[in-house]
Amino acid sequence: MSDSVMMNFDDFCDRLIPLGALNSPSELHGLLCGKLCGGATLTVDQWLSSAWELLDIVGEPSIDIQEPVMDLYTITQTQLNSGDYDLQPFLPDDDSDMEQRTQALSQWCHGFLTGFGSAGISPDAEFSSDQADSLRDLAAIVQVTVDEDVDRDEDEQEGDYMDLVEHVRIIAMNFYEDQLQEAADKDTKQSVKSQASDSKTLH
Repeated sequence: MSDSVMMNFDDFCDRLIPLGALNSPSELHGLLCGKLCGGATLTVDQWLSSAWELLDIVGEPSIDIQEPVMDLYTITQTQLNSGDYDLQPFLPDDDSDMEQRTQALSQWCHGFLTGFGSAGISPDAEFSSDQADSLRDLAAIVQVTVDEDVDRDEDEQEGDYMDLVEHVRIIAMNFYEDQLQEAADKDTKQSVKSQASDSKTLH
């Protein structure tokens, strides 16, 4: 279990602003999740390189930003591998206004799709209907905005937002579990093939 603690969202933003970072912590976390859920094996150096590229940070970032970016990596790995669907998208706190939270969720989904697409998945890979639907759902959430002209009470908005966050969270975890299963099936097939080859060699 990791001893790292995720930095508060607003504090993370405050670390990025002086660096002129182009993208939000939510999109950064989405990118990480997309890569890992797509089957990429990221070393620390690879993750940091991807993070600085997304944030468009030039030069050697200070320890003030390196630490939270590393914690994001460590905690996300722990959550994904817990076996308890513990992943939590990195989004603004509940006391932030709905427009900011919705925008951050959109950015998270955009980051996820970017990371997933760069995870090294074969161009010929075939997705199940559920997986294809999930990718379409994420693409649709990228376009979600708060319509100020629609008269809806705060409880309804909050409920809809929380439903979307939960949907996104489960989609990500399902992709991660699917790629773990695919890797295990591949290892099993290779083991069986190797045993068959050894058996033929003995005879």
